[in-house]
Amino acid sequence: MLAVASACSTEPLEPLPLDVTIAANRTTAAPGDTITFVTDAQGGSLVGVQVDYGDDTADSFATAGARTAHVTFKHAYSQRATYTVRVVVTDALAGQKEASVQVRVN
Repeated sequence: MLAVASACSTEPLEPLPLDVTIAANRTTAAPGDTITFVTDAQGGSLVGVQVDYGDDTADSFATAGARTAHVTFKHAYSQRATYTVRVVVTDALAGQKEASVQVRVN
């Protein structure tokens, strides 16, 4: 007879260091082309991820206290310009952290 025992730990997980990154599938596009942005975040209790596309538009994603998040945003620009896309992750324990990437629409 073989007996197997397992137990779940009731100790809380230690928070991860607050960090956020953003990457674009391309940094040069034509007006109307869709650009995909991928954001990875980690922390102790992530509240949400907000992205500002630099053209007076933004998106947000709730993370409901997760320790990690992998979020994909898509956006198309209508005007030719260079845009700074900023992502901000909010953590209930550690505050906020920001990352950015530039894209050029020509």
